[in-house]
Amino acid sequence: MHAEQLKKFLVDNARLSDEAADLFISKGQVKSIKKKDFVVQEGKIVLFKAFLQAGCVRVFYTDQNLKENTLYFGFEGAWLGDIESYHLNKPSRVSIQAIEHCEVIFYTKNTFNDLSQQIKPLERWYEFSAVKMYSKMFDKLIESKIRTVEDKYLYLLNEQPEVFQRVPLQYIAAYLEIAPQSLSRLRRRLLKK
Repeated sequence: MHAEQLKKFLVDNARLSDEAADLFISKGQVKSIKKKDFVVQEGKIVLFKAFLQAGCVRVFYTDQNLKENTLYFGFEGAWLGDIESYHLNKPSRVSIQAIEHCEVIFYTKNTFNDLSQQIKPLERWYEFSAVKMYSKMFDKLIESKIRTVEDKYLYLLNEQPEVFQRVPLQYIAAYLEIAPQSLSRLRRRLLKK
């Protein structure tokens, strides 16, 4: 998103006034995150809230077998971070890695708290976004227990079609909890139907 697109997004989605959107943008620290670099690293304390202005990320954790388990994918307009780490000052249990080149706006705790005082809809918007993020993770947990791999694939295709245009198949396979070769076979089988 360019500055004008971001401002329009904030006015339309966060219901900020033009002045509040300008203030929100001006108080953040914009950083370019290269593909494969990290916004959050597992084991480190998260001292910021971050807004994904442009690009795509994956949120994952590494299990005891050193296998990466993808929880969800974030796109433009998503808040990034680890709420538990941020609020409880605990090491993060997840990593957030850029899948594409990303533009991320970072806000320190003090800056975000000050902005929340000055821009009343900001905190509600952030909370709504956080609920959506956790809802996606909860959906994934439910999916993993009750849906077949084919059902999970079709659900993802219907709910987040942009994933299949922007995310490498290896990460989609990790999200679906299958090997990349199994994903290739599944895709071929579905194409034949």
